[in-house]
Amino acid sequence: MEIPLFVSRFPVMEHPQKNDIIADIKQFFTTTAFDILNENTRQYGDYMAAGALYCIYIYPLGDTEKLKAVARYFAYWALVDDLYFDNSTDLDDIRRMMEQFIAATEGTSGDSRFAPVAAFCSRTDWNEGTLDLFRSEIIKYLEGMMQLRIAEVQEQRLTVEEYLRCRHYNIAMWVIFSLLYDTQDDLELSTFRHPGFADIFDCSSKCIAVLLDLYNLKAKKEEKSEYTNLVRVMQRAEGLDEDAAIRKCIQLFYDYELEMEEACDRLAADYPREVLYFKYVESGSVRYCTESRKMRYQQVSDTDESLVNGRTVL
Repeated sequence: MEIPLFVSRFPVMEHPQKNDIIADIKQFFTTTAFDILNENTRQYGDYMAAGALYCIYIYPLGDTEKLKAVARYFAYWALVDDLYFDNSTDLDDIRRMMEQFIAATEGTSGDSRFAPVAAFCSRTDWNEGTLDLFRSEIIKYLEGMMQLRIAEVQEQRLTVEEYLRCRHYNIAMWVIFSLLYDTQDDLELSTFRHPGFADIFDCSSKCIAVLLDLYNLKAKKEEKSEYTNLVRVMQRAEGLDEDAAIRKCIQLFYDYELEMEEACDRLAADYPREVLYFKYVESGSVRYCTESRKMRYQQVSDTDESLVNGRTVL
């Protein structure tokens, strides 16, 4: 069964300084930070788009200079995730990488591979309190990643609910939402822990988890996920064939987006600005992933090979 191209129910917008942000990421991509690329990441990573386009779509009203920094971080973060986490089952090495990642966010890592992470966290223009928030959410992302790597190594037969609990923070949408409080100057940091916001973040996390697992199911980019892809988990747990599991996952995406819309509606009167930003994060995430399918998530059925070989959708 063909994996469809998803479209969000929420409005989309691009940052007006799109060209400046793209120019900055292209310059960053020429630095030695990306010397660690291997064949898999060079062919299918498209880290310029993972930084610039994603940032432009999810934070269309953010501060331009901060977005340049966020885009650089996103680009390198995606590479680190591909190189050291998603395509590895060496748990000892993954733990070392995880520790260095955390140390880099605290400015204590001596590992040059995490220098771009340290640079991002050493900025002097963070909004008050947002760096600590970002660090705490990164730790949750890494802990979720470790749970999934253990599940992959041990070939755990998870239920759908168990899998989504592990995938929840690993999908990193909570990190993405936390950075809104730095890119936007009109948000109160205290609201991040609002229980109603958690409903929105949870729904968005599930949406993007479903979408990415579907896009990655038959992608040419290498990833060790026989036991950590929702379709495969669902097949084992519920005795479904691949087509039936795909259809069920597609419906889950739209169900979760509807739940997110309902959660947004409950808060729109009291938190109109926050809800608007949250919707852009969701719709921008869907748009970026869908537009990047022919590069970062290229499917076996996508036959246009001219779109790979180190090229970018930018």
